[in-house]
Parts: sequence; structure tokens; C-alpha cells
Amino acid sequence: MLNCLEVAKFFIVRAYEDGREEQMTNMKVQKLLYYAQSLHLVLFDEPLFEDEIQAWRYRSVCPLVYHFYSRFEAEQIPIPDKDSFSKIADDQKDLLEEVWDYFGQHHAYYLSGMTRVEFH
Repeated sequence: MLNCLEVAKFFIVRAYEDGREEQMTNMKVQKLLYYAQSLHLVLFDEPLFEDEIQAWRYRSVCPLVYHFYSRFEAEQIPIPDKDSFSKIADDQKDLLEEVWDYFGQHHAYYLSGMTRVEFH
């Protein structure tokens, strides 16, 4: 099973590949993780990654990723090494691509508003 940091790195690399890196903040990564985990649970009846998504005061958060990227605050996250997500299986990558294609185009605040309604 994956961990949420591997999935987060996948989305960050995708942002750079699509020229959307200026939008890739810790908040946006958190929202993409939420949707990836949710969709995987619905489609496969099992989690995509082992880490828990927690309900914090203002957002849904995967603490491992939040703390790993917290030094960037609301700034752009630099591109990670692509080898960091080599453990992601093809069917998992397909799901992550779907999540990226649908949600990756939106700003973090838009996604935050969506998850706030859905998560609580």
C-alpha cells in the first residue's frame, strides 16, 4: 500500500508537467489527496494509501504531507524526484490521473470550499 507522501509527490510532478506549478501549494495537495483517497475507497472498497486523513479545524489533512511541506506555507512546492512515486501501480496511476484531470485545474481555495462541505 502507498503512503500519502508518494501520492502527493505524484500530484506535484503532474502540476509541473502541466505548467500549473504556481498553483501547487500544501493546501491544494491536501485537497487532491482527499479526492484520490475518497475515489479509491468508493471504486475499490479499500484505501489508496495507509495514512489517515484527519478533520482539522479548517480542512481535511494528511498530517504526514502537511508537516513535510509545512515549511513552504502557502508558497509553491518545488518539484520532487519522479522516482519517489515509482511504487505506484498502473491502475493507481490511472485513478490519480483522473483525479488530476478533474480537480487539478482548480485553485486550492475552490477545492477547499468543496471539501469543507463534503468532509463535515
